[in-house]
Amino acid sequence: MEQPVGSNVIIKRDKDQILGYLEDASNLEEGNADILYIPETEEEVKEAVCECAKKKVPLTVSAGGTGTVGSRIARDGAILSVERLNKILSIDKENKRAVLQSGVIISDFLAALAQQDLFYPPFPTERTAFIGGNLATNASGEYSYYFGPTRNYVKRIKVLLSTGKFLEIKRGEIFADKEGIIRIDELSVKIPSYTSPQIKNAAGYFSKPRMDLIDLFIGSEGTLGVITEAEVEIIDDLQSRFIMVIFLPDEQRLLEFVSEIKNNSDLKPVSLEYFDKNSLDFLRSDFQSIPDSSTAAIYIEEEEGENTLDIWLNLLDKYEVIDTWISQNKKRYQELIDFRHKLPEKVRDYFKEIKSHKIALDIAVPDNSFKELFYFYKHALANRNIKFVLYGHIGENHLHLNLFPRNAKEKTIVNGICNEAVHKAVEIGGTVSAEHGIGKIKHKYLEVMYGRKGVLEMARLKKTLDPYCILGLDNIFPRELL
Repeated sequence: MEQPVGSNVIIKRDKDQILGYLEDASNLEEGNADILYIPETEEEVKEAVCECAKKKVPLTVSAGGTGTVGSRIARDGAILSVERLNKILSIDKENKRAVLQSGVIISDFLAALAQQDLFYPPFPTERTAFIGGNLATNASGEYSYYFGPTRNYVKRIKVLLSTGKFLEIKRGEIFADKEGIIRIDELSVKIPSYTSPQIKNAAGYFSKPRMDLIDLFIGSEGTLGVITEAEVEIIDDLQSRFIMVIFLPDEQRLLEFVSEIKNNSDLKPVSLEYFDKNSLDFLRSDFQSIPDSSTAAIYIEEEEGENTLDIWLNLLDKYEVIDTWISQNKKRYQELIDFRHKLPEKVRDYFKEIKSHKIALDIAVPDNSFKELFYFYKHALANRNIKFVLYGHIGENHLHLNLFPRNAKEKTIVNGICNEAVHKAVEIGGTVSAEHGIGKIKHKYLEVMYGRKGVLEMARLKKTLDPYCILGLDNIFPRELL
């Protein structure tokens, strides 16, 4: 494949130079590619995409590499990295909008906003993620408990199809008709017949009656087009906040405690997180003051108010907590932020240590089903002698279960636990992925959720928008279905 005449796109063919683009936080070791494109302009993106389409070369879009399901790991063909599409094009403080290219790093975006006392609420946990990857998986972090998912903040995207056609899609302009057809110029796209669950969700293509076209591309994991630009809603920066980490003696009243927090109109935490005993054990080497007798912890962050801390302390008296860490200054606030973010890093490193790809569940369920899911996990993991950690967004009924099998026998047990949990989640109205997506690892889980018919409908939809069938192959569903 030759470099297009007149193009400034960086092209690499050396395997050693491509290697770093064949890994992400999933630890999936199936990557292979012959060529890497690193464009700097939309026209260069188009040149690369059209060259691949012409020769029917599979093309995988590469963002920040923070994903956990192998979406950016090409199995063959070419890679297109958006890292040089890294410009924040505008920040409109008055109208609360920002326009940025897809390769902008989230931490850079947040820093630029902070200079103007602004904020982007649905930023993902991994702040080295790119905004394009953020949109492509509908990923969001701990603040989505209060502010909602990424999808709600995306007002416009510019996306390139494999045909070489750019679409500029504004929220509120193009909708599916009553027959489930979205018409885009000469294209007629039939949306899947299933309806996506109305909870935090990143499983497959979004679908609901009369849906907005923009929502089809959000969460599509690079399989329908290359997002080059996005306009997102921003808000005024939050007021001063405090963090509390509350250590519980046992989990007997945990769900009651969480329910009381969520239903107390005087408390408005922006994040509400859970750490099980194994999570705390993972963290003890870095945070040695974690109480030895604690079997669980709740992490909350809330804006400071006149009586807010007093209300919290009165609530804690009811639950006989062992210890409570409170951020009383900026330094302590950052230390507790680090406590929250350290665990995913240690989990990732441990998977590397045991030479395993990431084996994790990312299930979320409706409010009235969470108790059933929580105790299902506890029962399924009891007396199995399987190393695991269970933590995450308990306020959104969304926990991360990471399992660490050490041998073939344990892998069989772990696979059984995962299959049972996925079926349980679907049975009680949940999703098999709340924020990480399906990627190349969770195909069978998606089929449990939507059935074979639903997955085939996704494949049919992809072929309409990507007639060359080159983009993001094996993400969401296997390429054999195309």
